[in-house]
Amino acid sequence: MAIEVSWSDEAKKTFENNIEYLLKEWTEREIKRFIQQTDYVISRLQENPEFYRPSRKNKKVRRAKLNRYITLFYRYYPSKKEIVLLSFWNIKQDPDKLRH
Repeated sequence: MAIEVSWSDEAKKTFENNIEYLLKEWTEREIKRFIQQTDYVISRLQENPEFYRPSRKNKKVRRAKLNRYITLFYRYYPSKKEIVLLSFWNIKQDPDKLRH
């Protein structure tokens, strides 16, 4: 049985926020690279959901670094064979706002 991946509302919002930031500050090439890296990491998660390290704040949440600036936080539910993407965190944000 394949592992399902679902996006939380926060993940959708923070993903779009990162795309908007890249549109303003970088080129289309960086946007394409970010999307490709996101797709690659999600495919790796489906193969091995516990590959990435647990979050420092919550051991049930894991973090996958997409690039130097952005980390994907997700949660794996083994009994449901489901991964829920929680948020895309840009390190330029206020670290006190990080929930995971």
